[in-house]
Amino acid sequence: MTADTEAKQTQSASKPPREPSPYTERFSTWLPPDIGQRLRHLAVLRHKKVNHVLAEVLDRALPTDAELADQVRGGDSNDQH
Repeated sequence: MTADTEAKQTQSASKPPREPSPYTERFSTWLPPDIGQRLRHLAVLRHKKVNHVLAEVLDRALPTDAELADQVRGGDSNDQH
């Protein structure tokens, strides 16, 4: 282990626990509590930040750009989302 790596580990070990993210706190104002809790649990399970998990979930749930463009053009409004 290099001296630089040891110094970084010492610094990170001495840091106080992180405060809840303001982003997470903002979620709680507009998400129902049970959904917010599930989102936070999923983030912990996936070892990711809540905003990254939310982006993944929304990306899967929302129509693609092509699907939206098709709907704007009056195409089949196959409402699967």
